[in-house]
Parts: sequence; C-alpha cells; structure tokens
Amino acid sequence: MTRRILTIVAVAMLAGVTSVVAQQDAPPPAADTAGAAPNAQTPERRQLEQQLRLRLGEVVRRQLQLSDQQYAQLQAVNKRYEAPRRDLNQRERYLRLSLRAELQLGDKADQEKVGGYLDQMNEIQQSRLQIFREEQKDLSGFLTPVQRAKYAALQEQLRKRLTQMRQRQVERQPRGARINARPPR
Repeated sequence: MTRRILTIVAVAMLAGVTSVVAQQDAPPPAADTAGAAPNAQTPERRQLEQQLRLRLGEVVRRQLQLSDQQYAQLQAVNKRYEAPRRDLNQRERYLRLSLRAELQLGDKADQEKVGGYLDQMNEIQQSRLQIFREEQKDLSGFLTPVQRAKYAALQEQLRKRLTQMRQRQVERQPRGARINARPPR
C-alpha cells in the first residue's frame, strides 16, 4: 500500500506537482500540463496537489502514529524547510546537467568549469547536510527518535523513487532537449 501511494505521488510530482507538505524536498519539474507555462497553477494542478498532500499526509501520519498536534508541528517544520531544499535541488540539477554537458565535450572540456561545478556540488552537499541537521533538531522537539528515523526513511524512499523516475525521463528525452534547465539564482 505504501509503495503504491509513493509511486502515485512520484508520478504526479513528475507531472507537475511542486509541493507536497509531508515530503517537501523534491524539486519542481521543468514542464507542466500541455500548453501551460512551466509551474503554472492551474485549478486541476491545485486540486491534484491538495489530494496528494492529504494522501501522503495520511501515510506519514499512520506510519509514524502521529497525534494531531505532532502532525501540525510536522507540517510547520516541512513548510520552513521546503523552499531552501527546493532551491538546493534546483541548483544541484542545473549543476549536474552543466557538468554532464561539459564532460560530453571529452578532451575539449573546460577544466576550470568542471572544477567550479564540482566545488559548487560540494557546497550544495554541505548546505543539504546543514538543513538536515537543523530539521532534525526541530523535529526532535515533538517526534521520538524512532518517529524521526521512520520519517527520514520515508523521505529517502520517495527521494530515490523520484530520482529513478527523473533519470528514466531524462533518458527518454532527445539529447538536445536535456539541457534547458534554468541557472541557479
């Protein structure tokens, strides 16, 4: 059951969902519904997001056996870390695509660019670790260590599924269409 819900959530996120309350760290996809601008908030999309939030929230609530108060606190913590995580993920995606493009040049790859990309990837990982530490500190105020561990496992499971699905999506794209991500802010 959990696996099925995670699959549904992952597919929907790839189709245009930018924010899931209980699992906030997936970056928004580059494209949205047909004919709409990227990340456009259509009524259908808002409704889908709300349904996914509710479903995923129920999975998290049930798996962690959260009280109403704990669940409300978890939502507040997720909201606090959603934007920084999303920004990191977008920056990382852009850097990975840029690095891949540069490495495809073979011997003509710009050494300085590659070094800069690697340095920036390291900075992103350090920032991600700092966010995780801060989030864990916040979560420790109302979740038990076992609940925090289960929650981290749920997050990781979703993250892996999203990564796999994104990778399959990238592999299906024509080669020239792969690098049209926006640069980091």
